[in-house]
Amino acid sequence: MTMELDHAGVRAQLSSDASALNLVEFWEQRMEIEIEEPRPRAVPYHWQWSDIQPRLAVAARTVPIEECERRALVFANPGLSGKPYITQTIFAAYSLYNPGEQAPVHRHTPNASRFVLEGKGGFTVVNGEKILMSRGDLVLTPNGCWHDHGNEGTEPVIWVDVLDVPLVESLNATMFEFDYVEDEQRRTVQSIAAPSGHSTHLYSRGGLTPTFVDHRRGRVDHSPMFVYRWKDTRAALDAMSSLPGSPYDAITVEYTNPVSGGPVMQTMSYRSTLLRAGERTLPQRRTSSSVFVVLEGTGKTEINGKTFEWKPNDVFCAPPWSWYQHESTGGEAALYSVTDEPALKKLGLMRKQARNDDGTIFELEVA
Repeated sequence: MTMELDHAGVRAQLSSDASALNLVEFWEQRMEIEIEEPRPRAVPYHWQWSDIQPRLAVAARTVPIEECERRALVFANPGLSGKPYITQTIFAAYSLYNPGEQAPVHRHTPNASRFVLEGKGGFTVVNGEKILMSRGDLVLTPNGCWHDHGNEGTEPVIWVDVLDVPLVESLNATMFEFDYVEDEQRRTVQSIAAPSGHSTHLYSRGGLTPTFVDHRRGRVDHSPMFVYRWKDTRAALDAMSSLPGSPYDAITVEYTNPVSGGPVMQTMSYRSTLLRAGERTLPQRRTSSSVFVVLEGTGKTEINGKTFEWKPNDVFCAPPWSWYQHESTGGEAALYSVTDEPALKKLGLMRKQARNDDGTIFELEVA
């Protein structure tokens, strides 16, 4: 008995000493380290446009652009303890610009994009290329590219921003720069240095890549095509709509780098999905996380047994290793999505599983 008490006392002293030395006893933490499958802190969640739009309107009236520079309501996943992230690796927000407003030029290490929802007259200038934006257009502002954006129309413009901020932050590599210099003068906006339609003219014809230009536009490798038009994406989806598609992803296209054929950015993949009338996909789960924006139609998505009914401009997320499946309930539906899959593939951590109607689970991909 005395030996047992002595042993317990020694162990207690060891624990105290370890704590004082900023050490953790592995045997006390083992079950938190050697987990059998991912345990994401982010939870499935759905933000309804009908809830958000009136609040954005209030922000448009009461929050001056001079105060915020970029007027946005940021998605804060309720599983992430108030952090302004929609998943543990992705930041997303609804942004609104009133007529005449413009955010000052800046650049940063996180990759960023905007996906247009409402209004005409919105624009982004990326590395000297001015891009006018319409509903459903995807505009890229990759790592290291100077960009400014605003609204030269007569009505508010709203888009969804998506960045890999939490991923970059976890790697301690976040840097924002605002000291833009042109002709040895600090400026708040860029001069237009590229002809109108530059990205589209050079890169929008599938299978054809110009040989007479430098495709590197910025500090890292990413797509040199800074805008992907919804009219072209919708036409591609329509052209494929009679094909069987995937039982898990329906008719889905990925926005790709026209030079490499890979994803448009090193860390994120952007996609659009067409769900045909009444189509219901089979369940799948991935080690990547996904954010979905509803562009057309109505439907519902089941994530880990919880059903979210969605309409245009709604946003919802599927955290890593969450079973999810989509269903169109009102004719055709179109979803835009962003996933951190490229980052996981580069790290050798990408895994996809599917589940058939009989409950059988099988591997779709291990990369």
